[in-house]
Amino acid sequence: MGPWTESVYCRLDALPCAPEALAGLILSPGEREHWRSMRAVAKRRQEWLLGRAVAKETVRALLARIMEAPPAPAQIEILPDSYGCPKVHYCGAALQGAPAPALSIAHSQGTAVALGILDPDARVGIDLESLTSRREDFESVAFSPDERGLLAALTPELRQEWALRMWCAKEATGKALGRGLSAGLLAFHITRLDTARGTIEIELRDGALLQCAQLKNMSLNIYTARESDFIFSAIIYYQQGAVRMRPSRQEILDYLLQKMGELTQDWDYPDPVRPESKLFTELGFESLDAVVLCTAIQEHYQTPMPFAELLAEIGQQQRDLSINELTDFVNIHLAAPAGAGTQRRVQ
Repeated sequence: MGPWTESVYCRLDALPCAPEALAGLILSPGEREHWRSMRAVAKRRQEWLLGRAVAKETVRALLARIMEAPPAPAQIEILPDSYGCPKVHYCGAALQGAPAPALSIAHSQGTAVALGILDPDARVGIDLESLTSRREDFESVAFSPDERGLLAALTPELRQEWALRMWCAKEATGKALGRGLSAGLLAFHITRLDTARGTIEIELRDGALLQCAQLKNMSLNIYTARESDFIFSAIIYYQQGAVRMRPSRQEILDYLLQKMGELTQDWDYPDPVRPESKLFTELGFESLDAVVLCTAIQEHYQTPMPFAELLAEIGQQQRDLSINELTDFVNIHLAAPAGAGTQRRVQ
């Protein structure tokens, strides 16, 4: 699908150097002035700086796909709009006309994350929370009786974690839609949890639906995960009416051949990888190698596909899988209509 439709996720767990030194290296003149004038505790100022550092690295990683040399961090200026959403601007005449990615930033307990995408029709949202700082009484405020019923159906071991996943999912959705949670927490109504896939479905209600009327009778799918003691949720939302470009079968095949070449370049396989090559008997794939490949495909195309069912079928039938057959599988599942205004899973 090319660099325009691939997202970048970055995480930073600590400032790489002293705050003043980092500010001098990465902030634009306007951002430095804002940072130095912030009337906030040192922790809050450092979190803001950490967020800017990880966000600029995300922007640079995106631009590196389409530019010979991405701009220096200080040439990237990230300013909030009237609703607090981060917007990317550039300093210097040489960067005028450079694409501005959709960007979302979150931080918690000394860790910051950012999610960005160059696609002009996309909006992104990400939220991060620490399990160690969770309040025990927030569920009654954050969730409706129906939502609390979803939590009650979980085992005690999962309930605390998934309550925080649900909270992050609401925050991420509000960021992606551009208004935050200004419509109220209960206007982002969670209708379904999938603990196996790590996904949460949300429908808009009341004030949120007034802000985004095009999403009436539609569900948004938010990806959630746990990394050590952190929970994060992320969403990429494509605006209604945007035409999504789907790769051709030949483009999918070309990508798979390239990926196979990367995975097998250090293996004892003397022949070139061909469309007819078999993964297990010819290329020497083990089951873990197949899982790594399937994960890479989903990350590349930002679309969940039933690879687990495919691999289970291969195992039950005791047969092999050719690159051609894998290409057909991916082509079929990318062809399934996603619907306007929906979101694709972020890995």
